[in-house]
Amino acid sequence: MNNYIGKAGQYYRDVVSEMRKVIWPGKDEVKDFTIVVLTVSGILAAFTFLVDWVISFVMGKLL
Repeated sequence: MNNYIGKAGQYYRDVVSEMRKVIWPGKDEVKDFTIVVLTVSGILAAFTFLVDWVISFVMGKLL
């Protein structure tokens, strides 16, 4: 049991050590990346909708 507590403590110290090495993005980078993600998501959603609509239209005419 004591070995598990020691391993858990070491794991926690390792996580804290690694988190201190992280270079967090600035406010402007977060804003820019958010805009990119929302734009790409919107484009993919529109494309998926368009493809679905075309397939539904074609299938409706064939059947």
